[in-house]
Amino acid sequence: MRSLLVFVLFGASFLGFATTYSIELAVEKDGTFWGKALVCTSVELGQKELLFRLYPNAFGPFLELTEAWAGGTPLPTDSVEPTVWVVYLPEESPKTLAVELRFRGRLPNELLGYGIFAQTSSTMTLSQFYPILAPWDGEWRVYPAFAFGDNVVAEVADYTVEAVLPADFLPVGSGAENFVGTKWQISGENLREFGLVLVRDYESLCSFWQGIPLRVFFPPPLRAAAEKALRVAEEALEIYTEKLGNFPYPDLDLVIVPLASAGGVEYPRLILIAEKYAFDPESELFAEIVAHELAHQWWYGEVGADQVREPWLDEALATYTSGLYFETKGKLAEKLAEWQYRYQRAKRLNPSASVGSALWEFPSGQGYSGYVYAGGALFLHKVRELLGDPLFFSTLRSFREKFRWRLAEGAELLALFSALDPQVSSLVREFFGKD
Repeated sequence: MRSLLVFVLFGASFLGFATTYSIELAVEKDGTFWGKALVCTSVELGQKELLFRLYPNAFGPFLELTEAWAGGTPLPTDSVEPTVWVVYLPEESPKTLAVELRFRGRLPNELLGYGIFAQTSSTMTLSQFYPILAPWDGEWRVYPAFAFGDNVVAEVADYTVEAVLPADFLPVGSGAENFVGTKWQISGENLREFGLVLVRDYESLCSFWQGIPLRVFFPPPLRAAAEKALRVAEEALEIYTEKLGNFPYPDLDLVIVPLASAGGVEYPRLILIAEKYAFDPESELFAEIVAHELAHQWWYGEVGADQVREPWLDEALATYTSGLYFETKGKLAEKLAEWQYRYQRAKRLNPSASVGSALWEFPSGQGYSGYVYAGGALFLHKVRELLGDPLFFSTLRSFREKFRWRLAEGAELLALFSALDPQVSSLVREFFGKD
């Protein structure tokens, strides 16, 4: 098992101030790129440093922070772990500080991990291509990068990106894309991270759901999958908004791309769908990928979670929310049986873990999805059965409202449920091993 790396450093409280990223990016046809990011955030008097994550380095030396500046003064930096860079601040920093970071990197030609930082003949998937500011809440939330699960833990921020791209590539990102002069401009507010994929020789379909644009980008032979993805998204939006409230973003893009060990990946306003599953668009798995990643727009995008310390929070909520889509198809019993099978298997593989375990409690990933996705969804269903639909969904809406655009805590959701019925405590003991 990897040792846990957590930095406890006294520093800025980012609550109450909207962090902003202004990014300039240049990408070459061979997958090399470089750029600079002006990060404006708040710091406290005497603040000594900021910590940034370079997540692609979990798989190799693919991203480098080359320089840091503040007010025209170069700042010292230090890489204390391949995915963690410390930027040391001037002795007297203003309460609101703008730090300019210069970076460069290259996309590998192979699909490593989920395959979300890679290039193929027709795609460049640029997940986490820039230094991402780590959250601070009394300590820096910084962990080792794991080979499974989701490693990104971030506060929301507003983004403006200007990109110079190869002429035959089209960007699809977490925001509104516009071509101005020789550059693409992409901007978005309240983004947990900025997702970006470049495609060429792709086609697109567009529809509108209650005035919200939905677009799917796809290789021409996969048009049937694109049409199916739009239908699933529209149907799921009807269900989710009825149960949870309005869709949290002004638009949504879906892109079919080559991925490795993932069926889909979520970003704010952007969903990636694994190409290999798009060859059978009428399969239940394809619909589940779309429904699950769409649910993450609420649970991860809007309501954040510490995906390393308590991955169950967003994954269980997204899994159960996607189950609501299948419930309308008369297939909830099938989902419950599937979740039960996966959960029991996980308990046999890793009996010392629980639904609430952190990533480091799953050596080599054993039992991870069975506990975090399936077991967590089963827990939520049992709570729903206990409370009834009106109380269960109103509690989810209250939880959503309380933690909108924040990092939520799983204990808060458990406390909300437990306050409504004392029997919830026995369910918490059963699935989490605690009161």
